[in-house]
Amino acid sequence: MPAHRQAPPLPQGTSRTPAKTKKVLEASLRQTTLLGHEKIGTNHLLLALLDDPASTGTQILTDLASLPISEMHEHLRRELAQQPTPGPAHRIPIRLSNDKYTRAHAAAHTAGQNLETSGPRPHHRRPRTTRIAG
Repeated sequence: MPAHRQAPPLPQGTSRTPAKTKKVLEASLRQTTLLGHEKIGTNHLLLALLDDPASTGTQILTDLASLPISEMHEHLRRELAQQPTPGPAHRIPIRLSNDKYTRAHAAAHTAGQNLETSGPRPHHRRPRTTRIAG
């Protein structure tokens, strides 16, 4: 059995991913982010493909489904709207020491923000988990 050869490294700043593929992946990431989802799913990829009517993927989809692109878009958007979202993106879980908690709490208060906390109370030695909520 022949040994599997590893491809030579690419020059810095280059990629083996074709430009069109990269464009679709970036568009699907935008769709995912705009909809508040955590992971890129099949529907996000399909929406990204449908954004370029001249793409091979869109042509194949429209030939197979015999539906207009606008109907496919609408169906995918309805499907994605039913998926749960992780919650507000402005929440950041962090662990703070007592001193850092006190300083963060004061800074948040000055900025008109609230700190949501979980874990041991500030007088305990262990770091606590804190979320900054807007």
